[in-house]
Amino acid sequence: MNDSKKYLYVINYPAYEEELCMLEMRALFGREPEDKVLISQMKFNPSNSIFIKKRLEIIHEKDTLQEILDHLEKDEIHLKDFKCEYLRLQNGNISYEERIKSTREVGLRIIGNSTMTEPEIIVGVTKYNDKWFLGINENNDCKWHLHETKPCSYSNSLSVRTARVLVNIASKGDLKKKVIDPCCGVGTTLVEGLSMGYDIFGYEINPKIVKNAKENLKHFNLETKIIKKDMHEIKENYDASIIDIPYGLFSHTTEKDQQDIINTARRISKRMVMVSFEILDEMVLNAGFEIMDRGTVTKGTFKRYILVCQ
Repeated sequence: MNDSKKYLYVINYPAYEEELCMLEMRALFGREPEDKVLISQMKFNPSNSIFIKKRLEIIHEKDTLQEILDHLEKDEIHLKDFKCEYLRLQNGNISYEERIKSTREVGLRIIGNSTMTEPEIIVGVTKYNDKWFLGINENNDCKWHLHETKPCSYSNSLSVRTARVLVNIASKGDLKKKVIDPCCGVGTTLVEGLSMGYDIFGYEINPKIVKNAKENLKHFNLETKIIKKDMHEIKENYDASIIDIPYGLFSHTTEKDQQDIINTARRISKRMVMVSFEILDEMVLNAGFEIMDRGTVTKGTFKRYILVCQ
């Protein structure tokens, strides 16, 4: 969602997931963060990303803290229960004493009840690229960690972290997009997509795996938007598909089977995000897709290749 407001996003990631993070940021915001900070007019829920730690809805952006304090005195802000905190960034940090002073001075100029425990609103202040920012801060609630323990899982399933990123990439952060995982397995992408509020559906041909997927969705009180059907029989069209391509290491999948899966993804979706254990560029191009972006993700000793196609 784009609006006239500006948002400052604080990004963080482990070194081994930097490539995955940048792939998600390019899909969501059209560019990569600088110094783990990204400023955009796009409003995105920080809890829907494993990499976005905070989102500051910017109220004031000034050259000095004093200018912000002057505006607060002139244009009164009334908040019931609030807490003021300094957002520490990788670049442009200030001393501890300056951080304490900035939050104290800002807090004194807000009309309302300042509380350190369970505030309704967190007022954030920070300095970045020689500019001072003041706004309403929202932290990532990290509830997605709960999905790492589910009733049914397989060793070759996508990780919760990767699945969450793939859904964001496929939809480009648009909750209105209609997304499909036509080989959804035990429903890892469905759990992540539905928990984030996306319109995502799953298809799976194996009745035992369908049962396990439904159990996973029920466990997290999510709608069981999964159908037992061969993906090649799907008639509906979707904005995007997520394909975790079967591989011979884990299943009896031939090259023809892989090509058929990609061809069907092309038929039923405008956009495809594909994960594979080997480079399948030729198959993707043969299906009529154009490769828009790419990246890799590791799981244990395995490397998986991610292609973003349209």
